[in-house]
Amino acid sequence: MSGMAEPPVVTPTSSTLSVAPREVLLGHGSALWRALRTLPGMSARFGHTLGHRDLPGFHFTPNDRVWVFAYSRVAHENTAMFERLRRAGVREVVYVSSSSVIVGQRTRCWEYPRVKAAAQEEIAALPHGRVLTLGLVYGAPEELPGGPQMATSHAELAAFMLAPHWPQGGQAQPLLRTLQRPFRHRFEALLHRAYGGLQAACGPWPCLLRPLDLVLRALGMRWYGYTYLSTRLWMHKTSS
Repeated sequence: MSGMAEPPVVTPTSSTLSVAPREVLLGHGSALWRALRTLPGMSARFGHTLGHRDLPGFHFTPNDRVWVFAYSRVAHENTAMFERLRRAGVREVVYVSSSSVIVGQRTRCWEYPRVKAAAQEEIAALPHGRVLTLGLVYGAPEELPGGPQMATSHAELAAFMLAPHWPQGGQAQPLLRTLQRPFRHRFEALLHRAYGGLQAACGPWPCLLRPLDLVLRALGMRWYGYTYLSTRLWMHKTSS
């Protein structure tokens, strides 16, 4: 007895692509969207915001541009999400990723960058998939940790989402810049410098510093771990 046939994959037509897309956002429960929706123009533009539970029952169209803020730590759940969008034949899928993915050049010991990197690879395989890479997202600069940070403001992200633009022929766009924030005191600056030496000494196993990371977190210093390494790698990349 044969199984049920899968529904055919929908393909956007030239007539569909000639009109403005319907903007759909997946991840309406995220803290980031809760901040963005208060900015001018955002709620009006993004009238369709979904959670994971809404995905199976939502009727996508070939004119949809889907912004994916949501992700799962379980790889096959992300795969199922992207497959649902592929079969719906949506016009475009924009995966909102993280600058921390760059640490995969040195190590795979942190889960969050690994999950984001795997999702990026799946997006790249979609016919109309794109990746928007963000730094640490903030409302006011005072929210960022001390030291240099790769960062993206709420206002910068909202402006891009209201008028997206991509490199000619490219699927990826970094939306971040370096911000230097003051340390709270001289002791934090000394710790920051010493941490860099320790992390470099750990080579491809920076997770050996996890006990120290927990101490830094308890002290309110949020520049440790993959945040520290990704900032260093991005600064080297943008300066070379």
